[in-house]
Parts: sequence; C-alpha cells; structure tokens
Amino acid sequence: MRPFVRFDIYRKDMEELSLIRLAQEGDTLAFRSLFEENKQHVFGIAFRYLKNAEDAEDVLQDTFIKAYHALDKYSPEKGVNFGCWLGRICVNASIDALRRNKVREAHSLDTEEVVDVRANSPRSNPEKTALDIEIRGKIDKALNSLSPKQRMIFILRHYQEYNTREIAEYMNSTEGSVKKHLFRAVDTIKKRLRHLIMESDYGL
Repeated sequence: MRPFVRFDIYRKDMEELSLIRLAQEGDTLAFRSLFEENKQHVFGIAFRYLKNAEDAEDVLQDTFIKAYHALDKYSPEKGVNFGCWLGRICVNASIDALRRNKVREAHSLDTEEVVDVRANSPRSNPEKTALDIEIRGKIDKALNSLSPKQRMIFILRHYQEYNTREIAEYMNSTEGSVKKHLFRAVDTIKKRLRHLIMESDYGL
C-alpha cells in the first residue's frame, strides 16, 4: 500500500475517532455525522438479510437508536472498529426482526434493477431473464429455510463478501463456528437447488 493511501486511512480513522469522542460527550451533530458515514453500510446488511426496504429502514433506525444509547460503552481501545461495532448491533437487530415475523416477502430492489437493465438491453434474452428471476426466487426460498444465524453468515460471506474473520467479529463468534455454520448453510442451499442446477446451465 502506498504511503499516501495509508495516510488517508489514518486520517479517516482519526476523524472518526474524534467524532466518536464528541458524540460520547453529547454532541448530536457529531453523532449525525457518524450516522451519515455508516448508514449505507448498515442498511446494506439489513436489506440483504430482510429483502424488504421498509424492514431494512426500520432496522437501520433501530441500530442507530441502540448505538446512541450504548455509545458510552464503545471503546476503540478494545480493538473493534466503529463500523464493526455498528455491524454487530445491525446483525442482532436484523435477526430479531426476522424472528418476530415482521418481514414481508418481496422482490429485492436490486433484483428489479437488474431485470430492468437486461430487459432494455438490445442483447436481452427473455428466456434467460425469466430463468434469472426464477433462480433468484428459489435462492430466496432456500435462504428462508436456513436458521437466522446461518442465513446471516451466508449473506455476510456471499453478498457482503466478508471473510470468516470479519464475519466472526460481526457475529461476536469464533472463526471455527462461522465456518461450521457457513458449510451447513451452503450444503442446505445446494440441496434445495439441486434439481434447478441439473435442469439448467447455471451453477453455484
């Protein structure tokens, strides 16, 4: 990594640390800045997990309300960065939302956007587009069959592209436990999709 890149990262970390200190002292504008800096990241985790924008928005608000009330307990000296700390709160809030059965089944926004782009493309293939939608729907159903913890780990790994160490930090778990749940999740999804994989040219 080039020196100026390291400096930019260091400066960003110091700016964030300064905002955290101010927010812990009661500066609401500082906390608002932390919210603006991290809201897309938190919303992304919730949305991938819940597949519904309204529910993800509720989790986003719930995450930052809980973070605000627990801010005095956050200490960067413990080795957990602020984004990861927020991620843990978001993960728990998302799992709680699913367990309360408050999630409505709906197509994800990104799925609709992909379909729209392909439909308007001169190279669009209606049969392939329909198959893509079918595959996504079956993957969603397969994800619904997982336990809340397995589902979150699968999403953090395959949608958010975190490695097992990062997932373990988010889930406040061990890497061994994450690998075990991830293996079971992938195995379950493959079994659910086996017939679809055999009938098409697609694979996982």
